Amino acid sequence: MITLLQLNYFRKLAEKELLTKTAQELHISQTALSYTIINLEKELGVQLFDRSKRTIKLNDAGRIYLKYVNDIFVSLNNGQAAIQDINIANEKLVRLATGATSVWSSLFHDFCKIYPHHSLKQSNHTILQLEKALIDMTVDFVLAGENDLQISGMEKTLFKTDDIYLCVPQSHSLADRDSVCMDELHRENFISLNESAPWTAYCEWLFNRAGYTPHVVLECDYTLRAPLIASNFGVALTSGSAREADLLKPNKYIRIADSYAVRRMYLYHNPQRYITQAAQDFLEFCVRYYETDQDKMV
Repeated sequence: MITLLQLNYFRKLAEKELLTKTAQELHISQTALSYTIINLEKELGVQLFDRSKRTIKLNDAGRIYLKYVNDIFVSLNNGQAAIQDINIANEKLVRLATGATSVWSSLFHDFCKIYPHHSLKQSNHTILQLEKALIDMTVDFVLAGENDLQISGMEKTLFKTDDIYLCVPQSHSLADRDSVCMDELHRENFISLNESAPWTAYCEWLFNRAGYTPHVVLECDYTLRAPLIASNFGVALTSGSAREADLLKPNKYIRIADSYAVRRMYLYHNPQRYITQAAQDFLEFCVRYYETDQDKMV
């Protein structure tokens, strides 16, 4: 009979393809690990690894079998999560990853106010970290833009559509305008967020759509943009959500008039991760929170 211990040892060895290191991490002897894998192969009637004197490599049969073994452990983890959901502390916790915190402070505040018995654990990540959090299922949701993540197989729920704004100092020549087009901005000095930020990826797409490369004079974090703009160091693109929170005050916000200058925001979820009641409450709250925003209609 094949045991979960055998499957776990196989999964760990398949991941590393290093017998000694895998045995060390499992806190067993190399001999015990080899014996367990050999017995599993005997049960299956097929070799899962190609072996030489110095190496061990997962073969085609092993790769096929690994997929099903991983599915087993995903199901077991989800089963454990479902049982733990009975526990109040776990049931009330929502794990969320975003590219920025300040833009969504009102959303988070109001959720915690409406659901005082729920807990929200939020963390900021780069694009690659957001993708990893979804793949590894360490969070319930990733809050990100429509094209921020380049991974497939994830569920996503639209909850807000943002207009895009140009933020300029009060003394700027465009400060008296209500709107502006992207092709009017090719000579501006832009202040950008750090390269790994999801917003930066969106802005790159926006400039590509406009047909030019912006002159970026500085890359910095969120907190530095407002004073730099106010001191006439440069201008910046920002979102309607940032404008609602007035994150770049005392500067002027000018709407980008191009029809493509919108950013649809989604809650991404790995369908293999169990959704707790608290996570479901958070998802439904986010959709309701912005449901009066007519731009959400797609």
